[in-house]
Amino acid sequence: MSLRLPWSRNPLKINDITSSLKKVWGTQESEARCKLATAYRLTHFFGWDDLIYGHLTLKVPGTQHILINPFGLHYNEVTASSLVKIDLAGNVIDKGTSNFSFQRTGYVIHSAIHESRSDLNALMHIHSRAGVGVACSVDKMVPMCQHSVFIEPVSYHPFRGIVTQESEKIELAENFLAPSKCLLMKNHGLLTGGATIEEAFSRMYNFHTVCQAYVDAGYTHRPVPPEKILSEDIIEMSVKAAASMDGEHFGMMDFAALARQLDSAGYETGYPHS
Repeated sequence: MSLRLPWSRNPLKINDITSSLKKVWGTQESEARCKLATAYRLTHFFGWDDLIYGHLTLKVPGTQHILINPFGLHYNEVTASSLVKIDLAGNVIDKGTSNFSFQRTGYVIHSAIHESRSDLNALMHIHSRAGVGVACSVDKMVPMCQHSVFIEPVSYHPFRGIVTQESEKIELAENFLAPSKCLLMKNHGLLTGGATIEEAFSRMYNFHTVCQAYVDAGYTHRPVPPEKILSEDIIEMSVKAAASMDGEHFGMMDFAALARQLDSAGYETGYPHS
């Protein structure tokens, strides 16, 4: 799947942080806001958004505060300054520049994982069509294409209804343990995590692509043939090869390239290109 940006005479800027706001938030938080808002816009342009639902979160560097979307804004409307800053107890630290607050469902899911997984500073949760299709039909995913290399091992969480109760945080944390960075939420959608938002986005790109391959190949209503499943040796070798190419900067080159496309189209991401 490639990024196809529609032409716009007046694209809504992603980096709308004024000099006065930057003084309040500082350089690190301002940069984090730009990166997360860029991820929201990319999620929209890739067609993974679901009206105003789903959530992407990013920890503010050096804190236990997370940035989350204002519930009510479309992903195509989210900007760096509009993001809401909350703590892991669900208290609003900074409501941003919009008139919307955050959605409780997003808080419950994301705080559960941010609390239990210190290695995951960024999380993405989407309801893409292919992702929901697989979440509703596949009990356990198997590695059957090259993109599978970047999502193994996949974890699973059963559907308990719309997530609003803090009691579900315990089970969510128990079902999403390291080293897994991809969670298939049964009958619900996809969730990925990463040390950075760039990594979380790249994991999601691969997760969604594998789900699309399941749908395209017809494996949502029949098992993957054994001869089509990649061996553990191939997966292990491929994971090592991928790590040697990208290392601890997983997804950063991909994300930067996408941010440059947005910048070229006038969206002004504020992404720190080197």
